[in-house]
Amino acid sequence: MLRLVHIFDLKPGQNEENFITWLDATLFEQARKFGCLERKTWIFLDGLEEPYGKAKKVTNRPKYINEAFWESQEGAEKFRQWLLSGDGMKHRLRWNESVVNHSVLRYVDFAPPQNLGDD
Repeated sequence: MLRLVHIFDLKPGQNEENFITWLDATLFEQARKFGCLERKTWIFLDGLEEPYGKAKKVTNRPKYINEAFWESQEGAEKFRQWLLSGDGMKHRLRWNESVVNHSVLRYVDFAPPQNLGDD
């Protein structure tokens, strides 16, 4: 399974509720066609840096985190290609017109090595 994490802020003047609904519903419906299993947005609350005993409050982090879980890396890549196509242009424009300070992180499930030999 692939986990894609988008970290971003909304541009000034964007309606938070409308954009997040679009992201978690409308864009998710398109992504589902390519193997997206779930999409959910979180709002940054707070955090700590350094060891707990000397922790400093985290500042200047993007406010929104959107997670998308994919069956495979191939499906996520096909969706990305669709977004870059003419068919996906209106979705891509909506995203680009709405967000700033955007990063994408990709993770795969950790599977520890399996012992395949006889014990």
